[in-house]
Amino acid sequence: MSEKKIPFPKTANDVGQAMQDIMQQPKMQAEYSKIKSEILSDNEISAFIKAHQPELSSDIFERDLATIYEYYLQRQKSKTGQSDVHPGYTPELLFVEGQVVVQYRATEATINLHKKLRAASRVQSIGMPKQLKNAQMDDFSQSDAGMTAAVMAVAQFIQAYVENPKDFHQGLYLQGPYGVGKTYLIGAMANQLSFDDIQVMLIHYPTFAANMKEAINDPSKKMDDVRSDMRTAEILVLDDIGAETDGSGWIRDDVLGVVLDYRMQNGLTTFFTSNFSMKQLEEEHFAMSNKGVEPVKAARLMQRIMYLSKEVPVNGPNRRLEAK
Repeated sequence: MSEKKIPFPKTANDVGQAMQDIMQQPKMQAEYSKIKSEILSDNEISAFIKAHQPELSSDIFERDLATIYEYYLQRQKSKTGQSDVHPGYTPELLFVEGQVVVQYRATEATINLHKKLRAASRVQSIGMPKQLKNAQMDDFSQSDAGMTAAVMAVAQFIQAYVENPKDFHQGLYLQGPYGVGKTYLIGAMANQLSFDDIQVMLIHYPTFAANMKEAINDPSKKMDDVRSDMRTAEILVLDDIGAETDGSGWIRDDVLGVVLDYRMQNGLTTFFTSNFSMKQLEEEHFAMSNKGVEPVKAARLMQRIMYLSKEVPVNGPNRRLEAK
């Protein structure tokens, strides 16, 4: 007569049930002895038993053998990433109040994944490129000559902000041609800060301005919450400011002006990127509206931008063209 095989346990309950089945069947004592011998020959389990002597008696060992067997099997599977009890977790054997128990700890890969997911929730974006989710400060090297000053300024800001988040920290106004890496750099900054539980709101300003204008005639486009979040965001980044096409002056004065005034009064860090220099943004963009030239209103707005940020030139080749 062929030897009866023990079904391979799939879950922790299956492990315990399998051991009970073995112990309740006289014909299975040989299989029980084989499993016990296999467990005792395991170096980690032997070390565990030795470390908890004399409290972990032979009676307790026999009583909790199913638990130890669960640990033994699941540890084997976790090493190959095949755990079916708690995928992404590794078992740990403990001796607590006279009882052997198994607890599951997250693997390093699982911990890193959770950190990444938690960090991602700290970055809110509207109209920004999807590739910014993977942007890292390490992506910039010393060979990026035109980016050196900007990268150093961003790195210094990150360090200063993380060390003293309650202080007011002036943001940066990254100014340079299209495609040189301004947006990617502030995306990398946001991702870096997010790992320190710092919230960053990234707004593609032309998209926001267009949505605000559409919301006037379409109540379904609810933008009031976005505007409120912009006012109070821990760190706000307005990307590509000056590229918006609205010429009514309403966005400039009643939307952007109000947001920046609140942030200035409350010492909230604000970043900008633009193809325009600050001087050009004031004289060639904000001063113009469908009502004509309005230098006073433009100057008023620029005072807020200059208070909130420091202008840093960004140069170099067009990275978008090089990536093609």
